[in-house]
Amino acid sequence: KGLCFAIQCFMSVISAKSRPIMIFLDDLQWADNMALGLIHAALSDASKITGIFFVGGYRNNEIQEDHAIFSFIDNLESYQIGTTKLDLDGMEEQDVNMMISDALAVFPRN
Repeated sequence: KGLCFAIQCFMSVISAKSRPIMIFLDDLQWADNMALGLIHAALSDASKITGIFFVGGYRNNEIQEDHAIFSFIDNLESYQIGTTKLDLDGMEEQDVNMMISDALAVFPRN
């Protein structure tokens, strides 16, 4: 509880609508319930925390249907925290290069 409270306080100090932050965590297939609970606590205190954009990545081919990530996503949705799932299966290196280039407004690398 103490660590969750500290994370919530930290997030409320560094983020705001006028200065949003983005948090990207990859390989969430390795996260346990405690780690996911900490992330949930950081994202769910909407009364104090604004201006956070969280992106979590996981490899769906490395997890089972009962993995904690799915209850984590359900929990976020129950707190009215919007979630969007993007399935990136079948993307080739060229596709990823083009997507990143578009996002950064630069020419793709060859």
